[in-house]
Amino acid sequence: MKRNRLILLAALLAGILIALLIFLMLTGGSSNRTSLKMIEDGELRTGPQASYPVVFDVEKGDRLKIIKHEGKWYYVSDKKKKGWIAGWHTDLNISPDKVAADDPFKNKTIILDPGHGGSDQGASSKTGTLEKEVTLKTALMLRDKLKKEGAKVIMTRSTDEFVSLDDRKGTGDIFVSLHSDALDDKAPHGLTVYYSHESQKVLADTLHFSIKKKALLSDRGVRQENFQVIEQTKMPAVLLELGYISNPTDEKMMNDQVYRQIVTTSIVDGLRNYFIY
Repeated sequence: MKRNRLILLAALLAGILIALLIFLMLTGGSSNRTSLKMIEDGELRTGPQASYPVVFDVEKGDRLKIIKHEGKWYYVSDKKKKGWIAGWHTDLNISPDKVAADDPFKNKTIILDPGHGGSDQGASSKTGTLEKEVTLKTALMLRDKLKKEGAKVIMTRSTDEFVSLDDRKGTGDIFVSLHSDALDDKAPHGLTVYYSHESQKVLADTLHFSIKKKALLSDRGVRQENFQVIEQTKMPAVLLELGYISNPTDEKMMNDQVYRQIVTTSIVDGLRNYFIY
């Protein structure tokens, strides 16, 4: 009887050991790993999602020290670089996240808000460019691109009309307000992305990175401000200052249809990345 118990116990321990070995083979022992190796080229990001901006490129074969991890994302470093990498780009044998890559805009409602309008012309340049006209042209072009992607688009205005700040809202998944900055000094220029609530920051970072990557605008960063048009909604919302209308170079780009194509495409790309990840 005692001999049978010992045989049973030995078989049980052997089964546990085999199961543990199989688990380690499947996971690469990632829970106890202190380093990893890139199995393909990748990108280190500022946070544990693909929607965060890229800070460094890494190459196949690079070895990186693991500092910590959140889910399938690992915060890693070498002598010169630090950032977050998705585990499926490494030798940790981690399966990729399932994402809505095939149709990210499906069932998504995006509210576009062309700043100003009607009696409120917004900023203006010395040569006569009006902010309300630039924002509307940009928003209409962006609307058409988003519709082609399968999104439902709501415009706070689609003509040259005045809409109060209280009425510039709606129900949707994303709110994007388009503007052009201006100062008495013609020197300042570039892109600024604003958000109000902390829950809106990921969207702001994602769009900022996408626009900065493609557009020729200089970068003035991401900033938090309580602008009513984005403060009054709890949905992910941003206010984009797409250059300075008071700067001759920015003004020239705003009036260029080809350049507006570039800017609107970069916004679509940013929204796609936001929805996918």
